[in-house]
Amino acid sequence: MAEKSFVSIICPVRNAERTMDTTMQYLLNVDYPREKMEIVLADGGSTDGTIAIINKWKEKYSFIKLVEVPGSKSPGHARNEALKVATGQYILFTDADCAPHKDWIDKMLDPFSKDSSIGMVGGEVFTLRTDPNNDTESYCEQVKFLSIGDRVNKKDGGYYPVPVKLTPSEVNGSQACPFFATANAAVSKAAADAIGRVFWDEITAEDVDFSLRIMQKGFKLFFEPTAIVDHMHRASPAQFYKQLWGYGFGHPLLVKTHAKNVLEVFIQYFKGISLPIPVPGFMKGIIYIGDFHLMHFFPLLAVLKVIWDLFRGGVPHIIERAPGTLILLVIGILFAVKYFWPMTKLNPKTKFFKWATIRYMTNYSFIKGGFDGVKKFGTITIESSW
Repeated sequence: MAEKSFVSIICPVRNAERTMDTTMQYLLNVDYPREKMEIVLADGGSTDGTIAIINKWKEKYSFIKLVEVPGSKSPGHARNEALKVATGQYILFTDADCAPHKDWIDKMLDPFSKDSSIGMVGGEVFTLRTDPNNDTESYCEQVKFLSIGDRVNKKDGGYYPVPVKLTPSEVNGSQACPFFATANAAVSKAAADAIGRVFWDEITAEDVDFSLRIMQKGFKLFFEPTAIVDHMHRASPAQFYKQLWGYGFGHPLLVKTHAKNVLEVFIQYFKGISLPIPVPGFMKGIIYIGDFHLMHFFPLLAVLKVIWDLFRGGVPHIIERAPGTLILLVIGILFAVKYFWPMTKLNPKTKFFKWATIRYMTNYSFIKGGFDGVKKFGTITIESSW
């Protein structure tokens, strides 16, 4: 029987009082020799009871380490400080609101043992409910939020494709972009060292950048769906919306950093149609077109048409041209029905408007985050429709 590798588990934390105990219980329940592991918790300046909880666990287990990072800029910043002390041959990442399954470490390490060119392995992310009456958790569970297999359409696992065209959609963290979320990922020491053991300090998208740089060094990414971590999702809609805003905020920087100089129009129909247009660097970016955009576009077009008709010939002209206006409104309504239709499948059915609101506001927050990211980082970014 081959000797097991020494592993480091890195977990950034900040104000994780609600979930910290649960995460530690699950981490310590993982079936792996204690003498072959270390847990490095990097606290980014918690102001609640998180540190006290961590110290309680540290007193019991000597292989738990605490790295304090006062005024941490981001989870990536906290991970960087943890990486400085991590000594494992393999480094596993998770978060302070996650619950790894019992066989998590063995499942994550298995692909590395079969192919030395693999630099990073990612596992599946499901939901762990903490409150049976919490609508936000229920929504996330039912739509399989953060599920890796659904996002990349690779439920059986396997190697990720290497970006070759470097269009924005290949590198911006979207469905077409190969990356592993640090809620459930592992990197070999060789791959981590090759990119300097560093995440960027921006508040989000550091896991996408990390994954892309590993592939740029010639390593492969492998998805192992049996390596499972359950995620304890945000407790309120407002926190959930902020999370989606953050995802959108980081995407313009990914495009600026990794994409070629093209403006990509990505039509979200027929499995996706990418239309990259060569442009100067300051104009590069991505514009998605999907149900969310079109259900707003056609009613807006109808309003502009009414204003134009009023300018051209007053109220009689508006009435005369009303059929065209009505067609635009009907088209907008059809796209809205298509957009919200998946919410009819969520339970309980009596909360349809609650589910529809969460769907709409997460998408709105995602797109707004993209706009705000454009203001800071540049590049053109109109984010996708769900």
